[in-house]
Amino acid sequence: MRNRTRGVIGVAVGAAVTAAVAAGASAVTSNGDGDQNQPSPTAAAGKTTPSDIDGDGYADLGIGAPDGTVSGKSKAGYVAVTYGAAKGVDTARHSTLTQASPGVPGTPEAGDHFGSAVVVGDVDGDGYSDLIVAANNESIGDAKQAGSVTVVFGAKGGLSSDAIAFHAPTATAYKHFGDKLAVGDYNHDGRDDIAISDGETVRIVSGAANLRDTATPKMTSVTPPGGGAGITHLSSGDINGDGFADLVTVAYQDDPADEGTLGVLPGSSTGLKKTPLGEKVSLWFASYRAVVGDINGDGKDDVVIDTGFADGPDDARLRTYPGTASGLDTANPVTWKGTAPSGEAARLTDINGDGHDDLVVSDTSAEAPGGYNNAGAITVFKGTKNWLTDEGAQTFSLDTEGVPGDMEGNDHFGDAIAPADYNGDGKPDLAIGVPKRTEGAGAVALLYAGTDGLTAKGSALIGPSDLGAPAARAAFGTELSGPATK
Repeated sequence: MRNRTRGVIGVAVGAAVTAAVAAGASAVTSNGDGDQNQPSPTAAAGKTTPSDIDGDGYADLGIGAPDGTVSGKSKAGYVAVTYGAAKGVDTARHSTLTQASPGVPGTPEAGDHFGSAVVVGDVDGDGYSDLIVAANNESIGDAKQAGSVTVVFGAKGGLSSDAIAFHAPTATAYKHFGDKLAVGDYNHDGRDDIAISDGETVRIVSGAANLRDTATPKMTSVTPPGGGAGITHLSSGDINGDGFADLVTVAYQDDPADEGTLGVLPGSSTGLKKTPLGEKVSLWFASYRAVVGDINGDGKDDVVIDTGFADGPDDARLRTYPGTASGLDTANPVTWKGTAPSGEAARLTDINGDGHDDLVVSDTSAEAPGGYNNAGAITVFKGTKNWLTDEGAQTFSLDTEGVPGDMEGNDHFGDAIAPADYNGDGKPDLAIGVPKRTEGAGAVALLYAGTDGLTAKGSALIGPSDLGAPAARAAFGTELSGPATK
């Protein structure tokens, strides 16, 4: 590991950045002029904006490109970062972060997949969001594909060159440490904690003021309800409304194709408890995604379960388990009554600002005009006090009028989705990964919240070259930084 240094990563733009990253040189930040230097109303009011790395009141976006070539190493991987501004994401300001960046421990190696998971959270409580990146295939010593996690700390002006990297207490081959990540303040101390998958176990790194000076952070361990063999999903949310973030898990005891379990581990003043909150839920298989948010606006987060597989029961598609003071209401789940959607539930977020989280469903298999498969589309279903509805649903793709680009087969639009307030208007916008576009180079679409939901107005489509990052088969947009879950 390199010695860590302090400061803000230096300046470079465009093609110069591409050459530097390909050669293994430093990650960079471009400090372009423009409205990114004007604090948003949120910043002026002294409030903290989720996903705000540089503390200017606008959310920032981390884009995982785990197949990117770095220092000549195929699939070493990188994360591109671009910053929010009053007019939306400003591609003139960007960073390209690799394991060859100043202060970042490690070395780019073929197949590491740095950027295989990307989340953000303020783990040291200084008011700047920090970037948390997994390299799930990194070898540790002789342990192949053991996996590692890197935390790069936020600072005024952008990402700092302060970073730490760590792996499981016992690095084990093919455990893929960090394959799943979630962030939440489980002990309610004002600092985000990190939940990290390690095979069948979840490792917890607690946030701390001195975390950036702790090369090997202490970890605690929990086993998800119904687990013991593997973990397929981690999310964070306050299910019982007590102010402590809880960890929502999907795990399995045997074969993930046979049966899975949805469960909740509650937060407390001492961190996550090992005793589940309320009843666990048996699932038909372990590939169900658990999407967390407050749909009915009662101050308690709910869980929507969904799977892209068609062989599960229809009434389990988009089934909602309400959050209650005693845990998920497993006795009275809310069954979806609307038109059966294609795709899979991806995120809950309050796009229209009415106090009810809306559900984003991603259908990466949606056809392009002409019948080309796997182009992709997303649909937003509104949340209400009476749960989700398909009334007023919105569907967007690269074929939507006003959205840049065109819809092509095998783009996989919607493969990753990150809601955050990139333009500082108080409503979450959507960044949407298109990782297979342009022969696997990848792209990210940006859709902004309007007066009553998403709008194509001001939307953008950005690729690796727009951020000075390597493009060839990089899978840019495979992962997008979200404020809480993976």
